[in-house]
Amino acid sequence: MNSGTCGDASPTGIISHTSTRSMFRILIFILLCLAPLSSAGVRATYSQGTKTVSQDERLPALFVPANGLPAPGLKAGQFSTSWEGELVVSKRQRLYFSFEGRGGATLTINGETVLEESGELGKEKSARLRLNAGAHPFELNYEAPSDGDAQFRLLWEERSFPTEPIPPSAFAMPEASPLQLAHHGRDLFARHLCSKCHQPSDGFGPHAMPELAHLPPILALTGDRLNEPWLAAWIANPSAFRPDTNMPRLVPDNETGRQEASDMAAYLIETFRSDTTPSAPQGDSQRGGTLYHQLACVSCHGTPGETSPSHGRVPLAHVGKKYQAGALADFLKDPARLAPHTRMPNFRLSDEEAADLASFLRRETSSSTAREDAPPPLKGDPVRGLQLIEERQCGACHAGLRYDTSALPSFEDIASHSWAETSCYEGPHGSLNLPKEAGKALEAFRTTHLSALRQDTPADYTRRQVSNLRCNACHSYDEAPALLASVHPESAAFAIADDHGEKLEQTIPSLTYLGEMLQPDYLASMLAGTVQPRPRPWLEARMPGFANHFPKQLAHGLAAQHGLGPVDTPDAPSDSELAEIGRDLISSEKGFGCTTCHGIGDQAPTAAFEVMGINFEQTHERLRKDFFHQWMHDPTRITPGTKMPKYADNKGETNLPALDHEAEAQFEAIWQFLNASEK
Repeated sequence: MNSGTCGDASPTGIISHTSTRSMFRILIFILLCLAPLSSAGVRATYSQGTKTVSQDERLPALFVPANGLPAPGLKAGQFSTSWEGELVVSKRQRLYFSFEGRGGATLTINGETVLEESGELGKEKSARLRLNAGAHPFELNYEAPSDGDAQFRLLWEERSFPTEPIPPSAFAMPEASPLQLAHHGRDLFARHLCSKCHQPSDGFGPHAMPELAHLPPILALTGDRLNEPWLAAWIANPSAFRPDTNMPRLVPDNETGRQEASDMAAYLIETFRSDTTPSAPQGDSQRGGTLYHQLACVSCHGTPGETSPSHGRVPLAHVGKKYQAGALADFLKDPARLAPHTRMPNFRLSDEEAADLASFLRRETSSSTAREDAPPPLKGDPVRGLQLIEERQCGACHAGLRYDTSALPSFEDIASHSWAETSCYEGPHGSLNLPKEAGKALEAFRTTHLSALRQDTPADYTRRQVSNLRCNACHSYDEAPALLASVHPESAAFAIADDHGEKLEQTIPSLTYLGEMLQPDYLASMLAGTVQPRPRPWLEARMPGFANHFPKQLAHGLAAQHGLGPVDTPDAPSDSELAEIGRDLISSEKGFGCTTCHGIGDQAPTAAFEVMGINFEQTHERLRKDFFHQWMHDPTRITPGTKMPKYADNKGETNLPALDHEAEAQFEAIWQFLNASEK
């Protein structure tokens, strides 16, 4: 229950009109409102020898390859894991539980052991367990095998659905984790690139957090890209332009600081300039406004003129004053060219699209009133600017500048002192743009979790990047709806009116099952932005590319969160006889009518008016086989509201006579057809 709902209840106004039973219900309602809120996920504790590491996870699931690290802060080798939390069911159910994977596992629900198994898991299942609606405390203990891959998944089944992985929505923790503070401190340390100045003597090693190697913007061509007055104002106070920036304030907040910022800007503009000035492409700002809406830019930026968009979105109000003519379109075409690890993804814009979008942004921000109260820029001295840049060690982060971090404390030095208060927060080398309570978080990290800088896992990297890259701004994720659903109307006025969106489904797919749905190599290609053809070409929004954010590691992490490895079990060659049955089963004449909405290669769907399906030619390359079967049994359990029908009844049968009406056999025949080299 949210606080708004609880606040709407008015017991004093209701009791006089209700019976004793109603009064009792109201009392229960009030108690529920006052109860502490649960958070989604489970609490995981990893043990390895005498070392223990705890963290919050989406699911009681894991995949740790042989010689891989089980959790941040642990080394390769045998380990055990304990997951604790609550299993939440929405109605009374009679459930069977089972395991999948390798190792040993014991499941306890409501204090009773319901299943214990070891070796190759999945040969047994629990007795039928009746669970009433509500939350049920559970504990799951897992022991990794002594060699080979460690893998675990928890499954359930009921009369109304076959065996399936338990979804993330079914797990909750009764209270916020006390570990979150230390984990937040770790994220802050990596995100703010503290190790660029404070380097360890022996490096962080091959399993370090990937963020430690991230590169801030390269300063090459600064003189061709940026306007000097804007750059001086940025150096003077970066957070005034971007509240979430990692860039520290390197100068004092006074007249002396303004002059120093102008000097540094003058050096950068003068030094990093080519012999030719790029010309500004002519774009159509009206088409650019339409593109801004279609690409769902408001999910990360808000409207261009806003100086403080809601939900932590990045303001664009200064774009018109930031870029020189032509530079904005160049940036939009390839954001990572000079900012390798920017969060701004690559939408693969054409020259015309980039020009149109740049024209729109310049039109909407050229008259921005942002920082009109700021004093006029000062005349900068490039010679003094170089001296200041070297004093401030700017080259430790920005390639192309000289620096010498030997004058700064090493990582080992700073790790031996408290991080609750340091000179970095307010000192000669800058004021970090850190949130409140950052000192407590960093100190909690230093004292409890410091080794996790050197020992990271794909699953934990993925957890951080889903948030950092704002994936859930466009995609729903577990129980959280996409931000886009509420903010997209903000940019509708910029779009040229047409009825295209009324003809084709525009729903952006959810992230919840992505790791168990897609083949890892295909998923990595999607994240890198290299998948061709697009699986949903009718969507106005495009899946952009994050090529420099380790897409392969992200794909492996998404799979590991669901207890799956980086390679799906390869299929044997298709059974030609079964594949032929599958061909009939997808047809409108003899089967389910799948080709009404789904094309097959060059063969278009026969009647997809309001919704279109992904071309069947891509299915085998995209989907994991187990997920395909789970989806076919009941699509609405995965995507509520989907237009995809449910064909199997609760007995596991369909209304088609092929293969004795057995749904599982029919779905396998369809998979065999989709797996065939010639369809």
